[in-house]
Amino acid sequence: MKLSRILTVIGITLFLYSCTNHENGLNVINSGSFPERNITLDQSLSQRFVADSVVDVSGLDQQSIKLDEMISLAERLKKMQSDSIWNILLANWYDLGKDGSSILWTDSLPDFEVSAIASKWADLNITLLKLSGEVKFGDAVEDLLYQFPRLVLTEKQMKSIIYTRIDDQIYINIIGSSTLTHQHTTGGTIKLIQETNFPLSNEMILKCECSDVRYLDVFIRIPEWSVNPTVSHGNVKYVARPGEYCQISRKWKGGDEFNVVLKN
Repeated sequence: MKLSRILTVIGITLFLYSCTNHENGLNVINSGSFPERNITLDQSLSQRFVADSVVDVSGLDQQSIKLDEMISLAERLKKMQSDSIWNILLANWYDLGKDGSSILWTDSLPDFEVSAIASKWADLNITLLKLSGEVKFGDAVEDLLYQFPRLVLTEKQMKSIIYTRIDDQIYINIIGSSTLTHQHTTGGTIKLIQETNFPLSNEMILKCECSDVRYLDVFIRIPEWSVNPTVSHGNVKYVARPGEYCQISRKWKGGDEFNVVLKN
């Protein structure tokens, strides 16, 4: 009875919210994960993960219940792209805390419940980022990886989101030392390599390795907290704005290097 009352109140509140936010329509990207074998994570990232077997998703606190409802809505949204469902999810998401991991900064819950909430929060933001391509969801995953004082993400979760794709459109969603191997639709293999000591510095070098020239659209997530970000290749500068993806559309060849600076 208590759960039913909570969900009813949430539903009414979010319905009213969605009615006043018709302009916030869903712009579907729907990028997909790469096979895990195509991604190599450096030790600097690997040490930030918790083992899959440690994650307990059975928490029954109110936040966990709310996240279950949101994950269910996100799955519905993937099947039927509805602006009303999208607005409900956004209202819930902002209610939990715009800066992502703030919902987990509490001393009132035992460790296993925090782990359960964190895992569900990560899964939700991974789903919404792949679906919508909105930077704020990537920012939330980044907070869990680099800012939260406990290890809460698994390697599987990170490999599902650090790089995603739509054919030969590649999305770099998380800054972190790693390598992606991509089989181009026209044949041939391209490797994209991130070299960085983020978050100790706010810079990343993106390198390309391939035996031939291949056209790619590469989108680099620029976090909302960035200050005067820049993305450059030699003397060529690309449009980079906080809270957006920087698009690099060109013929890539071995030896290409792009400098990404998030704070200038």
